[in-house]
Formats: sequence, structure tokens, C-alpha cells
Amino acid sequence: MAEKDRARDQAASGSSARRWSLFQKYFAALFTAVVLSLIANGASEAWFGYYDETALLQEMLIVQARSAADRIQSFLDGIKGQLGWMVQLPWSDDAEESHQIDAYRLLRQLPAITEIILVDGHGVERLHVSRVMPDVRSSKIDRSSEPAVQGARSARIWYGPVTLHRGSEPFMTIAAAGTRAESGVVIAEINLKLIWEVVAAIKIGSTGEAFVVDRLGHLVAHPDMNVVLRGNNEHDIGELAAMLASVSVAGGKVVRTTDLKNRTVFAAAAPVAGPDWTVFVAEPTSEVLAPVWFALWRTLWLLLAGAALAAALAFVLARRMAEPIRQLEVGAMKIGAGHFDYRIDISSGDELEGLADRFNKMAGELAISHERSERISRLRRFLAPQVAELVERVGEYAMLNSSRTEIV
Repeated sequence: MAEKDRARDQAASGSSARRWSLFQKYFAALFTAVVLSLIANGASEAWFGYYDETALLQEMLIVQARSAADRIQSFLDGIKGQLGWMVQLPWSDDAEESHQIDAYRLLRQLPAITEIILVDGHGVERLHVSRVMPDVRSSKIDRSSEPAVQGARSARIWYGPVTLHRGSEPFMTIAAAGTRAESGVVIAEINLKLIWEVVAAIKIGSTGEAFVVDRLGHLVAHPDMNVVLRGNNEHDIGELAAMLASVSVAGGKVVRTTDLKNRTVFAAAAPVAGPDWTVFVAEPTSEVLAPVWFALWRTLWLLLAGAALAAALAFVLARRMAEPIRQLEVGAMKIGAGHFDYRIDISSGDELEGLADRFNKMAGELAISHERSERISRLRRFLAPQVAELVERVGEYAMLNSSRTEIV
């Protein structure tokens, strides 16, 4: 039995040790309420900031990629249309001179074209006009088996691979066939410097860039021409092929991938239908997310400042709420100990002040009752209990004195 009592006492003492004071409870509740709201606000601001920033970036990258692809496509379509005029009429023995004049006119109109080769309906070269080499007429070279001639005859237009002309600038061959087989094929060598100017003019942030890749993953144009001139090594081809694959899977949306500098980037792509190229516009994720991280750090500092302010505010409010209750507790203890003259002074203007007034009134009543009990106890020394209570009730002390005189 004693062991049970001891265990119960230990449990009670442990529960008392774990019990929080009213001040601690108020402080924890107020502090938690304020800090949780700050955390929720900061988290939502960071999330929506990230979402808005990435959405804006995606829209911008897609617009930039499509704009660059449209400019490149327009450049190639212009060349395609001009080449089509060169193969409108069938060849004849005296047509070389007129074709040569048309070739000169085309070179003047399109500075990107460096040389033109005209092939008749049998696949034989009839005219070769160049900006840097002497013109050649009726060379009789059989070009019927060349990919340019065969590709143009089968699809009306043929785009060759990108090559580096003497290691200086990228070039590409375009061949166009006439509507009739006897009109032959025109083969033109195109300087792709204009495409480099297109991608170099695109500015995305401070370190973003645009570049063009062919269907095999070979680099066609890049803001840094040295990257194109050094050729395509296996590493670059692998990285570009991976980017092509990720864009293909994403279905034209912005993807997160790695560029040639091994940077993690957000990239958007747009196709150039003719030569089957892809224009990439990319910006490093570190640059994209810099405003988001700045906002996040700002929110964190504001959260810390808000937490400190919340702690101070919770301390003041908890103290204002707990102090009157503590005064009531002290007053109740003193009154319970017999200090009936003690008064609780609370001026909060609320229910606690009313409760303090009731405590004070009760203390006054207890004081009167205590005094009455003491008077009755003194009277009982001389009178019977019933007479003592009667005398105390009516307060007839004079009667008591007269009675004593009569007895004497």
C-alpha cells in the first residue's frame, strides 16, 4: 500500500514538473500562431515566385527560339525561291549566256551565295559561276550521280550538310530542280554567316545563348564562332544529341538539360523545317533562379525578423494575460492563509478585474465573519453559547455590563 502511495506521489510530482505555466502556454500559442503564418506566407511567396519566374522564362525562351527559327527559315526560303527562277526553262545550245547573266544577277541579289552550278536535264554541268574562281562554261562534267542532283530531282529541293570552307566559315550546299526534268538542277554554295549573325544577336540574360544544330547533332551556328570552327568532337555531338532527344520527348516545351559548357540550363527549341535543323535557346538555371533565391533569402531574413518581433509581442501579450491571473492566484493564497485584509489590485478592465473585485468582496466578508467568530469566542468565556451568540448578534454590550453588576 505504501509503495502504491509512493508511486502515485512520484507520478503526481512528475506531472507537475512537466506542467507548463500559463505564461509559457500563452507565449507558445501566440508565438506559434504568428511564426506559422509567416512561414506559410514565405513558403507561398517562394513557390509562386519560382513558378512565375520559370513560366516567364519558358515563354521568353520559346518566343526567342521560334523567332530565330523563323528568321533562318525565311533566309533559306529566300534563297530557295531565287534558285527556282534559275531552272524555269529547259536547256538549249545557246542558253548558256542567258543563264550566266541570270547567275550574275543572283550573286548580286544574294551575297550569301558564293558559287552557282547549273546542270542540264541529263545531269551534265553546263555552267559554273563563282565569286573567287573563274567562270567555267560547258565543262561537260557528269554530276548525275551526285547527292545534290539526285536529292533535288526526287524532292525538288535538297539541303546538304554544313561544312567548314577552308576552316574559316560554315557553308552549305542547296540544290533546286525545275518543274520539268529538262530544266535541270541548280546547285548553290551558301555562306551561313548570316545564320551566325542571327544567333549571335539573341541575348538571353547575361550568360544565355542560342545555337543551331543539324539532325545528326552537329553544330551549325553558335555565338562563339570558334566553337563551330573547331569542329564537332564526340563529346559535343553526344551533348547535342542528348539535348535533341530531351526536346523531342518534351514536345516543344522548355526542358532542363546540360549545354556544351556542362552547365545546367533551361532550353527551348524550334525546328527549321527545310534543312531539318533545330534552334536552341538556353539560359543557365543559376541565372534563371537567381531572383528566386534572392527572394527566398529576403523572405528568410524577414522571417527571422518577424520571429523575433513575434517573440517580443508574444512575451508582452502573454505577460499581460498571465500577470492578472498570477495576481489572482497570489491573492487567493493569501486570503486562504487568513490575510483577509489583503486586496487584489487589477485594472485590466475586463472579466479578470471583475473577478478580483469579487475576491476582494469575499475577503471583506470573511474578515467580518472572522471578527464575529472571535467576539463570540470571547463572550463564551462568560456566558452560555446561546446567550453569547444572542449578545453578539444584537450587540447589547451594555446589557452584559448591567447583568454583571446585578450579579455582583
